[in-house]
Amino acid sequence: MKRFQTRAAGRRAGSTLVVVSLLMAAVAMLSLTFLTMLRGTQNESNGSRESIAALYACEAGVTLAIDELRAGGDGTLGSKQTPQVIGDQAFWVTASDIGSGRTSLMAYGRDDRSEVGVEVVVQQTPQGFFRWAAFGEENLHMDSNARTDSYDSTLGDYTSQAVNGSGSNQYANTEGDVGSNGGISMDSNIGVYGDASPGPSESVTGDLANITGSTTPMAAPIELPDIVVPSIPLTAASYTVSAATTLTSGSYNWTNFTVNNSKTLTINGPATIVVTNFTLKAGASLIVNAASGPVEFFVLDDFKLNSNTTIQSGSQDPSHIAFNLLSDNILDPGIDVTFDDDLVDFDSGSKLYGTIFAPSAAVTIDSNFELFGAMVARRVDLNSNCRIHYDERLATLSEGGDPVYETLCWRLVARP
Repeated sequence: MKRFQTRAAGRRAGSTLVVVSLLMAAVAMLSLTFLTMLRGTQNESNGSRESIAALYACEAGVTLAIDELRAGGDGTLGSKQTPQVIGDQAFWVTASDIGSGRTSLMAYGRDDRSEVGVEVVVQQTPQGFFRWAAFGEENLHMDSNARTDSYDSTLGDYTSQAVNGSGSNQYANTEGDVGSNGGISMDSNIGVYGDASPGPSESVTGDLANITGSTTPMAAPIELPDIVVPSIPLTAASYTVSAATTLTSGSYNWTNFTVNNSKTLTINGPATIVVTNFTLKAGASLIVNAASGPVEFFVLDDFKLNSNTTIQSGSQDPSHIAFNLLSDNILDPGIDVTFDDDLVDFDSGSKLYGTIFAPSAAVTIDSNFELFGAMVARRVDLNSNCRIHYDERLATLSEGGDPVYETLCWRLVARP
């Protein structure tokens, strides 16, 4: 009996050992499977982390490329062979102009072994106040042979872009819009290379055959802001230029500002100038050196540009010179706002490269006067043979002077 018990105990011990061995093998197998899964999950996690980091590098590249565009660059940064480095990541961006003011930014980011590609399409958005060649809050009228068109000062001067039409009908681009919160009237043979947009419930009347764009009324009126005149102590009663003179940058306040016949005044920007009365006599020139900043005028009463005068910056960029006219020649007819028409011919006529904002004035651009930039006034009358060449760049400038871009679309793209 005892021997039987001993054998039975031995058999039980042997069975237990087999079971334990099988259990240990199963646990080992589960452990190996778990470790394999854990390692795969960790690798997947690392890959996901690297992909996210590469995507962040793409985002950084797009942001810097847009900054490059705003600064006047082409938006291309680095290359696959020589990428830009930011921390442990790298990126490069290739920019392409796809027309209509849109730019395609192909950005690629890299982190360790992961690469991610993204295409973002951006476009400059109208942020600037000056969105028309001419805008009259109450009304706008164009005499026969008056013309408006547009050009882009970032692409060169107007002449290099005026390759359409011929003779008196020669023009550059077709963004030379005119507008009003009231009605717009046109004499025969006008030329609007752009839209003519009257106010809500208003219309464009007269000869509309030479308006290349829309005449649909605006959905809502445009509210003109007030002019805030900077507080600058009176510098002197008068400032008169009787010989070639250079004015240093700074802030000035004069009662009377006059540049005499055929004399030249150069103003180094940045400068802010407040005057009661502004006069450029026949043949006078006002040149702005805007290398360090623009020049802005605030004119309280009379504004007179006599025949054959010139106002421009060295680069002929209209954003470098701004005239804010508080002149109210409607309630006070004694105030003179004059763009003189006593000109020899079109080529030798007065030219102004800049912006004019006169929310209280009736402004008449006389025959053969040529404005490169934009004008907004209470009332606008464009006389025969005057020309306004709208600078398209003005529409995209924010108050700080830099273009603003919006993202139209984006998508993931294959690695290069």
